[in-house]
Amino acid sequence: MEKKINYETRLTLFVDFLGFKEKIEETESDNKSLQELVYVMTEVATIAKEGDPKEFEVSQFSDCLVLSYGVKDFNLIFDIVNKLSHVVVRAAELGYLIRGGLTFGDLLHTKQLVLGPAMSRAYHLESQVAKVPRVILDPVEFNDVLLNPTHDTIKTVKKFLKWDKKCKLWYFDYISINVVVDVVGGDPMKYPRYLKTLSGMIEKGLKSSHPGVLEKYVWMHKRYKAARKPLIGLPDDHPDRRKFPGFIEAFEKLPSLNKAASAAEDFVAKAKKKAARECKKG
Repeated sequence: MEKKINYETRLTLFVDFLGFKEKIEETESDNKSLQELVYVMTEVATIAKEGDPKEFEVSQFSDCLVLSYGVKDFNLIFDIVNKLSHVVVRAAELGYLIRGGLTFGDLLHTKQLVLGPAMSRAYHLESQVAKVPRVILDPVEFNDVLLNPTHDTIKTVKKFLKWDKKCKLWYFDYISINVVVDVVGGDPMKYPRYLKTLSGMIEKGLKSSHPGVLEKYVWMHKRYKAARKPLIGLPDDHPDRRKFPGFIEAFEKLPSLNKAASAAEDFVAKAKKKAARECKKG
């Protein structure tokens, strides 16, 4: 008799690398780009596979990564969010942005395959709900427990997250020094270089002529601006300037990108108005 196959209730994370198609096209004519891409994907897969493999499954295909944990212990939500944080920060550090969704539900995940309602839901969150370069937590499954945390693990998980008031959902914060350094554990002296890498991606993205792309980088710019704000304009005699020579100055040298972001926002607004008028015309 064949063994019966059943779904398991699993925490399920689906992430997608943004701009992957363009990167692949570059590799056709540039072997250096291929080497870089392989290195980045290997780095991310290595981080995803760290830990006891009995607790989780990982599947990687093309620009997608699926990571799932069987819901046997409430503390596993911390494990998957902690691992997510290292995946997203490391990818950004290497110049790649990730979008994704985390949920939990019925899933069949083995070394050979991954399928089920949770997979479909996580993919929907990534492709239809996240919108911008971020990884979101399923509002249906997580909003109540995160808004009114009673478990210590949930209180710890919240330290990794930001609340989007407009969309009413939680997403992982991979930009602010509070999370990247204080929560994730990144090297504080490397944070200026990290923010510089993000600023380079934002600057490039704001040059796009596609409204959908511009919206993503306008969103990123707002977070970048908020992350940079408390680290610039400190008085010359501020103790941090003496305690960390060159640290504050590194942030002050980063471009504000305010003008480019404002122009991009105006362009998007005009494009939306034009599309609305054309829609009314039928």
